[in-house]
Amino acid sequence: MEHWARAATAVGGFGTDAGVDTGILLFSDPMLGQILGSKKALQLILPSANDQIRPIVDLLIACCEGDIVTVENRLRSAPSDVNLLYPKGSSGVTPLIYAICFDHVHLADTLLTKFNADPDTFDTIVHYTPLMWAVYLNRLEVVKLLLSVQADPYMAPSKGGKNAVDLVSPASPEIYEYFASHNIFPKGHEDDEDGETAAVAADDGVDAVAGNFLKLEVDDANRSLEEQLDEEFLMKDPILQRLPEFDYEKLVHDEFIKFSEADIPELLDYIFGIRTTNLSYQHETKLPAAIVFQLIRYAHMKLESQELTNFVFECFTGRLRSVTNTKSGAMNMAVGSSEVVNGDIVLLSYWLSVVEFLHFYFTKSELYLKYPTFLQDLINIAQSIIATLSLSINSRLVDLVDDCILNFTSLVEVSTVVYAKDWNLFGKKPKSHPSTYEDIFNMLYPPSITDLMKPSPIKYIQVLGALDYVLKIHQVDNLLRFQTFLQVFYYLNAVIFNKLLSQSKYCTRSKAIQIRLNISALEDWLRSHNYKLYQPDRIGGLNLLLGNEGEGVQLHNILNENDDEENMKNPNTLIFFYSSLYQICHTQLQPTIELLQWLQCFSQLDNEESLVSTIRQLEKLNYYQLFKVVNKLYKYEVGEPKMPKKIINIIKSLMNEHGEKQVSAIPLHYMTQSTFLNKEIYIYLNPNFIFNVALPNKNELITTYGAGLGGVKVYRSKKFQPSLPLPIIDDIDELIREGDESRGNERSYRENREEEDEEEHTEEEEEEEEEDDNEEDENREHNEDKYMGDYLFKKVEMPDSLAHKTWGNDDIESNPW
Repeated sequence: MEHWARAATAVGGFGTDAGVDTGILLFSDPMLGQILGSKKALQLILPSANDQIRPIVDLLIACCEGDIVTVENRLRSAPSDVNLLYPKGSSGVTPLIYAICFDHVHLADTLLTKFNADPDTFDTIVHYTPLMWAVYLNRLEVVKLLLSVQADPYMAPSKGGKNAVDLVSPASPEIYEYFASHNIFPKGHEDDEDGETAAVAADDGVDAVAGNFLKLEVDDANRSLEEQLDEEFLMKDPILQRLPEFDYEKLVHDEFIKFSEADIPELLDYIFGIRTTNLSYQHETKLPAAIVFQLIRYAHMKLESQELTNFVFECFTGRLRSVTNTKSGAMNMAVGSSEVVNGDIVLLSYWLSVVEFLHFYFTKSELYLKYPTFLQDLINIAQSIIATLSLSINSRLVDLVDDCILNFTSLVEVSTVVYAKDWNLFGKKPKSHPSTYEDIFNMLYPPSITDLMKPSPIKYIQVLGALDYVLKIHQVDNLLRFQTFLQVFYYLNAVIFNKLLSQSKYCTRSKAIQIRLNISALEDWLRSHNYKLYQPDRIGGLNLLLGNEGEGVQLHNILNENDDEENMKNPNTLIFFYSSLYQICHTQLQPTIELLQWLQCFSQLDNEESLVSTIRQLEKLNYYQLFKVVNKLYKYEVGEPKMPKKIINIIKSLMNEHGEKQVSAIPLHYMTQSTFLNKEIYIYLNPNFIFNVALPNKNELITTYGAGLGGVKVYRSKKFQPSLPLPIIDDIDELIREGDESRGNERSYRENREEEDEEEHTEEEEEEEEEDDNEEDENREHNEDKYMGDYLFKKVEMPDSLAHKTWGNDDIESNPW
């Protein structure tokens, strides 16, 4: 056990026997990191282990490495070791848990089937059973394997009573659906996908969105959002029971809106006023999309007017850009007016969801086949809204960076460090540690309200929680949610990173430890919201929605769909987003984390071998940044060894020889910082960069909003189909009727005016005819004097009826008899 204690100390990064490699880069997952540290401890004690301990250590290391041959040979000679906890006490781990944590499914199968490993033996580090580890690490195959050998999903090893069922979250849809389909959830189980309890800030200066995001209400506030989408819950809805399935292929009564071109302004006013005029629909984002879809559907399928269809869509998108303040495209994320910067995240999230529902309806009705430009317009709008939403969130976060992340201190030792070049002219002594009994006793109490009101990373978490809540309440697809958080954390990382590289006061070993601890609070929040995106058989493929009409259309502003394994860590590719939210956002924070790790360790590097080994682990830092920290910024503590000049020159030579090539290989976006005296390149990150976006493909849309694969979730499909409730239909009918009446009054007024104009015109024509007749009479009199003979035969008078029979009367005289 003495070996184990020494090994654990070295793994922690504070020992001197572990060498450079073990103490520089630590794993950040708190629970998995303990298992990884336990493995490292096994490797360290192996050389000095005695003959009694060595076989056990060999077995456990083989389980970590997935060496089935060694495991089988060892267990054949000692079968009882299959359930062995080593070391005994508070740090024991079984071979099965090692195999599960390091994702060796075949080895876990061998331990369970061939050697009858106990599937319910839990470790004494985290107190998780093998099934709990499999659920926590989101490994469905291992979950199936453990349940097939009768693992107990309700077993709670710890005093808190948490079991494997409690760890299942809808954010991991595969495991969640497996548990639900096999009726593993207990009756009355209410799943809280976040495990999140919000702390409302007592500081009135905190933004209202962060302080009051839990006050956003839904119709069924006592149920989780996921439970409201459960098929069994939806089956009880009487409205959905009577609602017919929407026919996307042909026009059916109450599935289109009959309108004329003159009705479009009033209809747009109604669409953009639903969320404010009717509070019962303030978060029903499908309604505006359904109205627009039914209008476009009527213009396209009934009127067969391509011009009117395009006109309706252009009017809607133009109004949407005006409302969301994205009419000029994605804006500068660092410069802007106060109105633009402090945007309404609820409004932006609402319209982002509307765009997604409209994309869903266009996809289901195959409207993109006839109007391929609609898809490009929706891609551009989604990118602009995501960028503006990120700008709105970051405008709240950027004011908190200095107080909550960079200057917040929770470690007493950080504030008492003395630096070598600090002047101490007036004999100012560093603050001493709490020494009196009262000071130490006060430290044991929970923080007071005054302390809670002070700036801390908790305020950051509140703003992030507000963003997550509004995206969830508006039922934004996880793909767009992940892209939104990517943009937010990219900006956050760029701001913190640039501040560290621009101010020498942050470039110290002790300050780096404190800042890294503050950032770990954000990582903890990400772990508690560690959603994972459903990955279909084929990702991307939006061009397939365009059919033959889209052969000549090249989509822009979309993510690269190359799904090679090397792109798994590249945020400019679509495959990058099919991992967990923690991995996506943690990748964006990686440059800052690596910079803080470099500040903590580089003064201990005294030879070229340790330098090269350390630099190889820093994947997001380039030689320019490393050299600036070492040569210009770093503040040494009193008694801290300085990096030798020889090592600094090695970094400089690497920068001059390989700097350009290294920068081109790192998927980061830099900006040039110029001053009067010098110009710095490849140092600072560009916080204004905006990523391309991707909309869900047809498979993902059906899985999220449709009946799912196999068409079993009929009621969920009805819930999200573009049907309108009766109050909305009545409002639209009334709106169109009033418009027709008003236009009818105008029409009758115009008709009356036209009749009056016609009468006036008739009178003028009669006067002109009289004048013409008078002129003809005068001319005739003049001609009579000149041509008297001809005028005698101009007029022939009929004979009198008394003397002669009337001409032209062919009737037979009646018989007098």
